[in-house]
Amino acid sequence: MMRKKLLALVLILFCCPILTLSQGSVEDTVRINTRAVFVSALVRDRKTGQPVTDLVREDFEVLDNGSPRALSYFSNEGTARRPLALVLVLNLSTGAILYLEKSEVMGQIISALSKLQPEDEVAVMQTWYEPGPTPLSFQLRSKMVEGLTRDRARTSAALRGVQQFAKQNLPQVKIFFSMKSLFKAGLKAGLMNPDPQAAPISITMAPDFENIIERAPSMAANERPDSQLVIANISDDLEADFRGRSSTIARKLNTSGVIVSSIVVKRDFIGGAANLLGEMLSPVMGMRMHTISYFARETGGEAVTADSPQKFSEAISRIVGGLAARYSLGFTLSEQESANAGMHRLEVRIKSTNAQNRKRKLAVTARRGYYLTGATPNQSISQQAQ
Repeated sequence: MMRKKLLALVLILFCCPILTLSQGSVEDTVRINTRAVFVSALVRDRKTGQPVTDLVREDFEVLDNGSPRALSYFSNEGTARRPLALVLVLNLSTGAILYLEKSEVMGQIISALSKLQPEDEVAVMQTWYEPGPTPLSFQLRSKMVEGLTRDRARTSAALRGVQQFAKQNLPQVKIFFSMKSLFKAGLKAGLMNPDPQAAPISITMAPDFENIIERAPSMAANERPDSQLVIANISDDLEADFRGRSSTIARKLNTSGVIVSSIVVKRDFIGGAANLLGEMLSPVMGMRMHTISYFARETGGEAVTADSPQKFSEAISRIVGGLAARYSLGFTLSEQESANAGMHRLEVRIKSTNAQNRKRKLAVTARRGYYLTGATPNQSISQQAQ
């Protein structure tokens, strides 16, 4: 597998660096045996953007490959929702570092987490570029700063630690986010290393680098089977991957019931150039741009943009508040329904009306499908459970 960071492509154009990313696999299989399909749905008022929490079972309609399903399970925020297992992924290796190094932004994240229920767990993970032993060499690394915990004090301390780390790391990696720093570093490297065959910038991936989204399906099944696992990714969403591979990952996320949400920060000049370049080259290369936002759409999560500390606070609050305001809908599969290799497309519709008997203007966010795999009519079916 080759994961392409489009920011690095821009740096290639400017400085001709060598980008070497490690091989990975998405062949792990996660099976959840059940005869029911569960769908987590978030409903918002189209005008205000606020979650709508007063709906009842009769307000919902779930279509499975275009055919309506009878709901056998229904719950909302005010009843028994499963506890959350929320993994915050702070990508300091992207333009998000320009926000996450600010104390006020991290304070807003901590404040937003206070809206979670006491039984909800939070983990904090970071990625970053570690300067290498030679000039303009970097290694992409990851670290689980704090594992899943209900102790908000530990989570807050972990987030403050990431903020301090980001503040110290930013000057070392400013070439990724500043044209001025990029050209100065490139000029200096050229003077120090006059060999025209040597690449001035080298980016490698640490052998122990962990892509939490790839690990999430097994984590949901084996570590938190009774919780709703959510990956909340904060980045500039410039990551790209091969279409077939990203589709496979999305399928595994759907099968295991993982929700991916994304906060996409405003891109600087280099990030904007990388985005433009990626949009032009990805179709030719068989790549999919903005994979985090793609995973969010496929799993029923949210992708929210932020271009200022205030907007950042609103984005965090929107995602956290939305996680706490979801409906859980479920329908039962009959014994006659056998497995097939295709995806069952899901569509959730709202039939609620207002006091004037007019259809309410509501927007619903839910996963787009589920899979029936590896079962016969008389066997358990492995598919999405949420």
